Amino acid sequence: MKKIIALVAMVAFLGLAVVAFATPAGPAGDIKIVKAKGAEKKPVVTFSHVKHAVAVPDCKVCHHTWNGEGTPKMCSECHAAKKNGKKLDSKNAAHKTCRGCHRDMKKDGKKTGPTPCKGCHKK
Repeated sequence: MKKIIALVAMVAFLGLAVVAFATPAGPAGDIKIVKAKGAEKKPVVTFSHVKHAVAVPDCKVCHHTWNGEGTPKMCSECHAAKKNGKKLDSKNAAHKTCRGCHRDMKKDGKKTGPTPCKGCHKK
């Protein structure tokens, strides 16, 4: 019985190790989301990639165009400061994705993230 438990534990550990090493490492520190020119009304958003990666371990939720290979693109690589064709600009993409996720995710019946402006745009 002890051998079976040890074997199961070892397989689980190896499985986690494979997933951890196969997943690209995200930024360790906070990311400052810089505003577009002319949008100086609100303070810069400080985004903790580590905190969000723990809460939402599926990278494709945010990096929605990523195919799972290589390093995912940063939001600003696709979402420009101003509207560019059919793609959302960075402000609207962040508000739709981030705020929408904060509004929808709940833990113990309570919202998990800020939804008012001042929750992310802190002075």
